[in-house]
Parts: sequence; structure tokens; C-alpha cells
Amino acid sequence: MAKKNYELVLVLADKNADEKARAKEEAEAALQKRGAEIAQKEDWGARRLYHLAKKQDRGHYFYYGFKSEGSAIPQINSDLRVNAGVLKAMITALE
Repeated sequence: MAKKNYELVLVLADKNADEKARAKEEAEAALQKRGAEIAQKEDWGARRLYHLAKKQDRGHYFYYGFKSEGSAIPQINSDLRVNAGVLKAMITALE
């Protein structure tokens, strides 16, 4: 099966630098564990959230561009939901 291009916008809790770094490493490990090839990483910085997420009003945004098989996307989403430091995660398929 051919790999497609996807992008992930990840919002992490912006409380503790160590916890944030650990959550980011776990998110990247989840991508790599499922066979995703990360092509691009961007740190979009900390911002105020429009809606509370897990009782947090601030989050640190990260962007990832990656290639993966479509069958791995639900597993990646599941791995990101289990990560306690992840407030929100959105994966979008690119054409």
C-alpha cells in the first residue's frame, strides 16, 4: 500500500517544560512506531486556547508533516489520545 501525505497539529499542555518535552517525544515516538516518516516539524509556540481543553486555557502548538499508510492513522490517533500531555491532536490527509 502506498504512503500518503498527512499533517498533524498537536496541542500540548503548556505547564511544565519537562512534561511538555516528554509528551512531544512520546507523540513523535507514536508516529515512528506506526511507520510514519516525519518530513517536517515546526514549533508554533504557546497560545491561549479559545475553548478549555482538559481544564487548560493555554497550549503549545506543534506541526508535523509526515507520510504514512492510511491504515496506521487510527492507531496513531489512539496513541495520541492516551498521551496525558496532549490536549488536542488533529490529523489531516493532504492531496
